[in-house]
Amino acid sequence: MKIGVIILARVNFGRWPDKVLYMLQGKTILEHVIIKAKKLNVDTVIVSTTESQEDQIIRDIAWDQGVEISRGEPDDRTARYCQAIQDCNLDYFINISPAAPFFDVDYTMRLISAAIDNPGYDHYRFSTHSKSFVPWVSNASLVCKRLKQKDRDQEIFMDPKGNTKIFSLYNWYDLEVKNKFLFDGNIAYTIQADNHRRICEHLGHFPKDYDEVVKALLAIK
Repeated sequence: MKIGVIILARVNFGRWPDKVLYMLQGKTILEHVIIKAKKLNVDTVIVSTTESQEDQIIRDIAWDQGVEISRGEPDDRTARYCQAIQDCNLDYFINISPAAPFFDVDYTMRLISAAIDNPGYDHYRFSTHSKSFVPWVSNASLVCKRLKQKDRDQEIFMDPKGNTKIFSLYNWYDLEVKNKFLFDGNIAYTIQADNHRRICEHLGHFPKDYDEVVKALLAIK
């Protein structure tokens, strides 16, 4: 089973263009995401971007970090996932947002272990309730199948007929689990980036793990 991380990253895209270049403790949030992704027990880490000149800075960051670079369609996320899957011949992949620098490495590692120990599912996720900063492990063939079917709904990883087999590591209603992940670590707006900056400033460094994020949130008034 070949498992890889795919990080879709572009500049000048989304609700806040260039957000992946926002600086935290001397590094862009994209760099923080890549550095943490390299700590995971996977075969490869891929930054999926485009050939456009404006995305050269994304390619430069990926090159400097020594990870794979896949280039695909600028406006087709499904096609770019599939291109990265084909480029690196993946069986399963983990989609990590380029704007979630506080994603939890420990729980992502638990998901990877769950996928290895419990084969045969289409998706492996943290809990019965999905959170954008807790990545999924997904069957790579399912995404490429959806691409061939020209299915472009938002849930690109899900079978619209409800036949998707999902392995959930925890129940979202377990209070220990739910309370840990109340903070949404995915950055979409400047106010969310400011929250990340304040957490780093309170700690005096980029969080070593998610527990440090929680401690900072409890301490900041």
